[in-house]
Amino acid sequence: MKNTTPHWIAIGLLSAILVAIGFKFVVLGNTAKADDGRTAVLLEPAERQAVLGEMRVLLETTQTIVEALAVNDMAAVDKAARGVGSAAIKTMDFKLRAKLPLEFKKLGFGTHYAFDEIADLAKAGKPVKEVQQKLVATMNNCIACHASYQLPVISPVGG
Repeated sequence: MKNTTPHWIAIGLLSAILVAIGFKFVVLGNTAKADDGRTAVLLEPAERQAVLGEMRVLLETTQTIVEALAVNDMAAVDKAARGVGSAAIKTMDFKLRAKLPLEFKKLGFGTHYAFDEIADLAKAGKPVKEVQQKLVATMNNCIACHASYQLPVISPVGG
């Protein structure tokens, strides 16, 4: 009978390493504690600009929706919200996604899915107030994210 214990030890160690790496990238992302108590998400300059650009688009879309709701233009609400819904998640670079902490991703993805719900409400002809209430709840994701995270500019090493 062969002694296979060393193989199981090696498999166990490799599994533990893979779990640790997975935890680091899926749950923690590339982060550090910021001076103001928030979590600093550490990104390359282009990645940082991509995330900030997405946030700007979400804010601009929110403004478009608020304007459309003010004049009861549900077709415009549907169009604007659908444009930043869950389909937008698929455009995010996988390398960038790996650097974001899990809770950050949950807030971001939840926001995109909420815009799908806003579009669905508008398309179904729901009352303005119901759509506004969904938008209010969606904005709470934005507030929670900005209260919890920051995207600092990272100085180049030796720069």
